[in-house]
Amino acid sequence: MVSEIIKQRGIRKTEEKPANIDHSLPLSQEQRDFAAENHNLIYKFLGYKRLSYDDYYDVVAFGYLRAVRSYTQKPELQRYSFATIANCSMRSELINHYRKEFSQKRYAIEVSLYTPVSDNESLMDVIPGSDVTADTVLYNSLMERVSALLNQKQFSIFRMKSEGYTNREIAEQYDVSTQSIQQTLAGIKKLVYANLA
Repeated sequence: MVSEIIKQRGIRKTEEKPANIDHSLPLSQEQRDFAAENHNLIYKFLGYKRLSYDDYYDVVAFGYLRAVRSYTQKPELQRYSFATIANCSMRSELINHYRKEFSQKRYAIEVSLYTPVSDNESLMDVIPGSDVTADTVLYNSLMERVSALLNQKQFSIFRMKSEGYTNREIAEQYDVSTQSIQQTLAGIKKLVYANLA
């Protein structure tokens, strides 16, 4: 039916490939002038987000320059205001920055190979081979013990927190308030300390 309407109205389907933009090349003089004219958008964005200019200028500036290049090279973007495109691009850079800041790698667990995992075994005794790290064995052991204490939702929240998710990210996942997640985590902490400490 849709194809019949397209034929009746003389609409042709065209497949346009998105223009590949090489962001590693320097900006043209026209693009540099355009960037200089609209430079105040960076400060407006940082002010609106209440972010320190000293700490976040470099983070969002790359998004701003990417927006300048895209806006000047893609005519289809010019139906929007440049401020809209720049804000989206700077917000994207900021989100990527936060993801890198709070990723799991920042919460590495350090343990000794002589850490006891049971009454008469240390971590060194239970590591099956060189492909399994001590962190993985300890993490899995702890997760098994904790999973026996918690219901499915509590354990899922505990796991997400241990993997480096923020309370806000967990709250968004469960569609609840951050305060609810904080209360749940406090209850989990009491339960774990009472049973495993």
